[in-house]
Amino acid sequence: MISPAVRIAAILLAAAAPAALPAAAPAAQPAAPPPAGEGPVYTLSAQQWREDLRFMADEMRRRHKNLYHAVSKEAFDAAVADLDARIPSLQRNEIVVGMMRIAAMVGDGHTRVDPRKDTRFGFRSLPLRLYLFEDGLYVRAAAPAQAALVGAKVLAIGGVPTEEAIGRADTLISRDNAMATKLVAPVYLDMPDILHALKLSDRRDSAALKLQKGKRTWTVVVPAGEIAAPWPDDTDGSFITPEGWVDARTTPKPPLWLEAPLDFHRMVPLPERRTLYTQLNEVTGVKDESLADFGRKIRKEAERTNPEKIVVDLRLNFGGNWDLRSGYISELIKAEDDDTHLFVLSARGSFSATEAILVDLRRLSKAVFLGEPASSKPNHYGDGYRSRLPNSQIAIQTSIYWNQLSGQSTLPWTGVHVAVPYSFADYAAGRDPVLEAVFNYAPAPLLFPTLLDAAKAGGAPAALRALADYRSVTAYRYLNFAQIVPGAAEGLYGAGQPEAALAVAEEAARAYPDSVDAWVVLAYVARRTGHPDGALAAARRTIQLDPNNRSVKDIIAAAGG
Repeated sequence: MISPAVRIAAILLAAAAPAALPAAAPAAQPAAPPPAGEGPVYTLSAQQWREDLRFMADEMRRRHKNLYHAVSKEAFDAAVADLDARIPSLQRNEIVVGMMRIAAMVGDGHTRVDPRKDTRFGFRSLPLRLYLFEDGLYVRAAAPAQAALVGAKVLAIGGVPTEEAIGRADTLISRDNAMATKLVAPVYLDMPDILHALKLSDRRDSAALKLQKGKRTWTVVVPAGEIAAPWPDDTDGSFITPEGWVDARTTPKPPLWLEAPLDFHRMVPLPERRTLYTQLNEVTGVKDESLADFGRKIRKEAERTNPEKIVVDLRLNFGGNWDLRSGYISELIKAEDDDTHLFVLSARGSFSATEAILVDLRRLSKAVFLGEPASSKPNHYGDGYRSRLPNSQIAIQTSIYWNQLSGQSTLPWTGVHVAVPYSFADYAAGRDPVLEAVFNYAPAPLLFPTLLDAAKAGGAPAALRALADYRSVTAYRYLNFAQIVPGAAEGLYGAGQPEAALAVAEEAARAYPDSVDAWVVLAYVARRTGHPDGALAAARRTIQLDPNNRSVKDIIAAAGG
């Protein structure tokens, strides 16, 4: 997370300077960090917990840039009042989980009450490490006593199917988009205190897991272990395995991207692939090397070796200080030329300041993006201000800035051109399918020419079949279809395929009913193809979604209203 005291306009910085905090009633000062070595506080009275809850709510009301951007004031206040009323009848873990749920209601990834980075929660973890792969939730690693569970797929927790358990955990996850659920849910489902509060376990010191490994299915009760070590400040800790534990990966070495997660600046030439691999695991400088220096080193190595591909791996980069990024980005852009191309890798563990790098490279370079989207939005509330609750000393964070990195975008993420699933088998075999996709990359066919060829061959029905086939391709799952399908419909009309254009525009409006682009295009294509009633209905829907939209007002005016 990033908390610079002064926001300075920098080269390539698209974000607007944040406004001053709104006036608010004075609140208690945040508690000082606890002395080193002190553990969780387990013996608080109901009154002390109520004081902590009141402090948390007041901090969020006072400091958040726009606390009610995703939840109404009435709903927020009601949730606080409800938890306050129930505190005397709740156990410690239930109170803390209640606070986590209130923070998650705010609806952004930086306003959170999160045990991943704070041992003061006192939430012990199972002696397992779980990860949500493409094909399900798996035991990725375990302490020696639970080695037999490594590699097992988790089918249920406390008798509740895994998918539903993830849904319950999602109510506690502070997030900008759905990628945060994929990242955080496995961590929370590894903590019996959270499982108990979510009615996924009858006990706070163990959990019952239904597992599958090969042809065998069984249920095991796993006792809680120790409080897990906190995650690094700004690096995804999902793949850090405690020393001495058994790991599902069977290869002697991890894949390149998992070799050194806490080595923030990495550069590894791969001459046999004509590739220069680089990895940034936190948006920061390191000893004797600024972030701009790292970018310069990459550029100079590219000039010396002339690789076909420069890989910019940001998959483990959970943030840092984005005010440092400008020189780094500038050097990467300079490294591009006619025969050296950038390939940017992102994943669910890419967050916060990393999103600024993704937005800038998407806007200013010719890079190809692969993997999965980051867990940040291009435009988001961020810069988490950390406070500690006065009695329990648990840390809370509150977003204090609006970070507008990408114009008026409402997209949930910076998309990837090529989505690459990561299966448990990939992990176990030490494969990196994303890097393999870079090595094997070939430009994919675009949607519009695909639909145009189909329309010329078989009219509107063929165009719709081609659209369905295109959307079903796994590699395209994170494309912004709500924008590119209407664009393709408009292109079909311009290319002399009016029937196909209308069919595709209607499908866009059906599939993406909240897309202004879809309804605007449908309004115009319908009018131009002799369907005035459909044009008027689409225009009115556009105005419902965007009252200030001027594009369709002539259609409404022509219809007399």
